[in-house]
Amino acid sequence: MSLLEIIIEKTGVREVRSSVASNYEEQMLIASLLALVAKSDGGIAPEEISRMVKLLRKRFGLRPGEALDLVSRAAEELPKHEQIDEIVDSVNESLSRAQIEDLMFMILCVIAADNQKDAGEIKLLSELMDGLKLSDRFMEKVYERYFDGLFY
Repeated sequence: MSLLEIIIEKTGVREVRSSVASNYEEQMLIASLLALVAKSDGGIAPEEISRMVKLLRKRFGLRPGEALDLVSRAAEELPKHEQIDEIVDSVNESLSRAQIEDLMFMILCVIAADNQKDAGEIKLLSELMDGLKLSDRFMEKVYERYFDGLFY
């Protein structure tokens, strides 16, 4: 059940298509993916947490405590790697191509946060690229942005 469905069920209000509900769902989706990538090397390093907080603050205009809370909740409710297909479907349904480009950029930033590119992180990145059907050209833009230092 989505957050929006829970709000509708609890309040009885049917016209809840507010940006707050959809923004929260987008925040959780992105935070969950970032946490999944960070943990794909066996654990989430403090540098990765710090990077995720910084990225989420910049992306959504969150205060430090809000971003840290979002990362904590996402890490607690972390989807299993086996759920990657469901996650990819959610990304494809919820995010525009520009938002997916931002997401892939953020993922690269998290992978690099602890100065170690683990095989698990690279494998998950590859699975996401395949599942999201991202072309080489699309990813070239993301890599170029990353290597040009356009960090959030």
